[in-house]
Amino acid sequence: MLSEISCPDLTPFFAIFILNKAHLSGGTTLTASLSSTLSGLIRATNTLQNSRLHISAHYDISNAMFAAFLSEDMTYSCPIWLPKSDPHSENETLEEAQDRKLDRFIRNAHITKGDRVLEIGTGWGSFAIKAVQDTGCTVTSLTLSVEQKELAEERISNAGLSDKIKVLLCDYRNLEVPEEGAFDKLISIEMLEAVGREFLATYFSCVDKLLKKDGGVAVFQCITIPESRYESYSKGDDFIRRYIFPGGHLPSISQLITSIVSASKGSLIVDNVENIGPHYAKTLRIWKENFMRTFDERIRPALLREHQNMTKDGVELFRRKWEYYFTYCEAGFATKTLGDHIITVSREGSVQMLENVPL
Repeated sequence: MLSEISCPDLTPFFAIFILNKAHLSGGTTLTASLSSTLSGLIRATNTLQNSRLHISAHYDISNAMFAAFLSEDMTYSCPIWLPKSDPHSENETLEEAQDRKLDRFIRNAHITKGDRVLEIGTGWGSFAIKAVQDTGCTVTSLTLSVEQKELAEERISNAGLSDKIKVLLCDYRNLEVPEEGAFDKLISIEMLEAVGREFLATYFSCVDKLLKKDGGVAVFQCITIPESRYESYSKGDDFIRRYIFPGGHLPSISQLITSIVSASKGSLIVDNVENIGPHYAKTLRIWKENFMRTFDERIRPALLREHQNMTKDGVELFRRKWEYYFTYCEAGFATKTLGDHIITVSREGSVQMLENVPL
């Protein structure tokens, strides 16, 4: 980040490290191990106060910056690309792949007209807008980002859906069951990474409280860490948690499922688990290309305009940090070192889940 070392292509550089991780120290020396453990211990947990600070540190950087590298729909999560065998795959756009993923959520949750849907983690409103346009449902969406809320509401208004979508600046722990009752469906797309190990049980207890007991369906998407590395990961520190996503924590898939079952006392039944992690590699590469291509024309001016204390050197540090972030993550997903799971759960007796099954 400090321009002390330059590499023309970081992706294969990271891939080499990943492929040789068994032969590298990886923090196995006593000094490195103690340093990593100490960093893990002093990291701030995601209390109500800290959560808003952690979210703001990333998502409130600049709406203009995110718009410069995301697709037009402003979806900031892993999409689903067509398989390479499909003749249309080579010409597929990022927005088409994101639309396919959002459609997967709508179908997995069996969202229909009249459903009241709770979304935990608004982003910039892409899921809420598509869900309402495609089904006629209503959506209540929660965010802790002031910047995201402002732009999401603008995009919702431009789509003519302000009467159907309500965005709240609210922590999931503070939301009470509405007077009209619990929600029919619940969606959370790559928000669980901001919950933290200490609050997973709390999160799924809130899901259990807010989701209708009769026929409720919830669908989550979460980046995951392999079981074999989870304990060492959770006790340590890394570039992403230190510089990009403060308060971030990747659970393992078994930890997620165990937390779902335990926190709901078995009333949330896991119906389907799908790993779309490999689809993230291409996405991160496109985001990085967009970021680097538009940096001087769009991102640099936005950062200097919106952050008056940022110097030109600070902007360059920011650029290198984000280039590293995109590449670091691309290599992780391309080597299947990271996962990204879609988990669908439902209540016992949710017969709508059987609509396409011949009985």
